[in-house]
Amino acid sequence: MQLLCGMANKKRTLNSTSGLEKILRVLNRDLSIEALPSLVSAVKNSPRSATLASSAIIVDANAILRIPSHQKSADLIDYITAIHTGPVVVPGQVVQEFWNNQASVATTIYNKIQQKHLDLNKEVEKAKGAGLTATNDISTAVAAFREDNEHIFDPELVTKTAQFLEKLTNKVLVPYAPRTGLDTIAAYRKLSKTPPGFKDDGDGDFLVWVDALFGLFRERLKGRNFSSVILLSNDKKIDWCRGHVAHPILHAEMKAILTAHFEVWTLDNFAEKIQEFVS
Repeated sequence: MQLLCGMANKKRTLNSTSGLEKILRVLNRDLSIEALPSLVSAVKNSPRSATLASSAIIVDANAILRIPSHQKSADLIDYITAIHTGPVVVPGQVVQEFWNNQASVATTIYNKIQQKHLDLNKEVEKAKGAGLTATNDISTAVAAFREDNEHIFDPELVTKTAQFLEKLTNKVLVPYAPRTGLDTIAAYRKLSKTPPGFKDDGDGDFLVWVDALFGLFRERLKGRNFSSVILLSNDKKIDWCRGHVAHPILHAEMKAILTAHFEVWTLDNFAEKIQEFVS
């Protein structure tokens, strides 16, 4: 509570207009969350109920890199940048994470993976030609890797990503929550393995979460209506979700702060929902 009082003194005007105080009180558990109902829903593996028409969208760094090379990239980009009427948020921390991690990977490590994949494919084909049927499983695994990571093999990945980012600048919100005092809350949450990001060394995922909540709360204050929030991500870390089911604590925090339902969609899920929406 002393932390919150200190922050209130420094950011009194901001807190009174942005809801930052409420967000911090929920994240620090000064305000309770309905964790058990969210857990029940998660354990029941309830089907997705969010609809695009009534949702706000959060785009993470993983999605930014993968969308330009997705098989339905044109549909995904067109929907995000031109069709969706609700808020679309790229948390400020995502911009930093993308440059620090994803962008550097795209221009260095991915090139190496492409070459290794090509070399392995050649060796597998040689083995098949020699009649070694044991390589069938390897061939299947190599093909599956390429299918799951199609963006790595796109020769125009960087160019397409830059074009997508440029389109995003005219559409999305890029909120940054004030950082003062967040380190203390982040430390307590990491010690108690509170999502997101408890498996990471730093606090990046936590800051992504706070930025998203902060930006969406401000949109609510401006009169924007949404009953659900969808995070677009192909990341499979369990401190965000298991399969399509969001971590129940994240769901409960979203409910407590924004009275909104929270889901995590892969890009394939997103593409399917877009097709349903426009048909």
